Amino acid sequence: VQAGELVPVGTVIGLIGLPGEAMPAEPPPVKVPVPEAKPVIPDEAERMITTSAPVVERQPQSPAFQAAPIVRRRAVELGIDLADISGSGPEGRILLDDLERSPGARPVQAEPGIVVAASVDVAPAETALQTIAAQPFSRMRAAIAKVTTDSWRTIPHFYISIDVEMGRVEQVVRDLKTEGEALTLNALILVAVAASLVKFPELNSAFTDKVMLKYATVNLGFAVAVEGGLLVPVIRGAEDKGARELSAEAARLASRARSGSISENEISGGTFSVSNLGMHGVSSFASIIMPAQAGILAVGSVADRPVVRNGNLEIGRLMTATLSCDHCIIDGVYAAGFLNEFKRLLENPNELPA
Repeated sequence: VQAGELVPVGTVIGLIGLPGEAMPAEPPPVKVPVPEAKPVIPDEAERMITTSAPVVERQPQSPAFQAAPIVRRRAVELGIDLADISGSGPEGRILLDDLERSPGARPVQAEPGIVVAASVDVAPAETALQTIAAQPFSRMRAAIAKVTTDSWRTIPHFYISIDVEMGRVEQVVRDLKTEGEALTLNALILVAVAASLVKFPELNSAFTDKVMLKYATVNLGFAVAVEGGLLVPVIRGAEDKGARELSAEAARLASRARSGSISENEISGGTFSVSNLGMHGVSSFASIIMPAQAGILAVGSVADRPVVRNGNLEIGRLMTATLSCDHCIIDGVYAAGFLNEFKRLLENPNELPA
């Protein structure tokens, strides 16, 4: 068979053999299978013809269906009825160019499923939210933002809470007040924190550069609300101060913070902090740990709550304390030990340093 030559189906166009093998003079005939024709029964053929679907004459498409969706949408935007447009596309399809070249026609009647917007005057949309003023941060607010943001990003916080029965320690405060001695409940809370840190010193430390720094003394910070933010004065060597001395120092520092006369040294160098919102009616909350510290204790209000004592339902004076910890160096069991010691001291105020 020559290249380009047409031959019948089944024609041998080549033989494959080993070198030196004799080839037959004529190729063997090839039998091409031919499907057996099935005879058509006349009655069946007639039935096939008579039951065939009737031939339906193709109806011309409406102008809307001779245009793509984008063309129909553009026609609505231009207010053009597609019935007035002669399409220049294949089989008369209407193209975008046909719309653009149209001199304009009668207003379009909306097709089902196409919403035509009413021609009304619409005020331009506002591109930004209404604001009263762009108020720059004060130095204090900027410092708070930086400290809290840096702490939140770099310290993996976790939180545990405990309820403390405060009935006995409240009675101590009332008794001292009767004797003319002004000792606040907040001062006794600070004393209990300082004493608990002595027993659980890892909470009086910090994690930095993969090393835990254990502080030699308890420099106890406590949050004070001031104009425009808050400050955290620091009571240095709090573990060596009794309730009366610590109470006096806390009152002095809080007064200086509120008056704006506190020094930089008096609000720096803290090793652990306390935030008390109990006087504002807050039942419980969690605080953000200060930089270079491992924890902060958030103290809520003292309130009447139902408690079970010896199988009897009674009313107790309870306070919820929530400890925020740096999980780099503090684990849950250790944190729970600190909270239980704090609870034990407040529920047995006679064991607090005087």
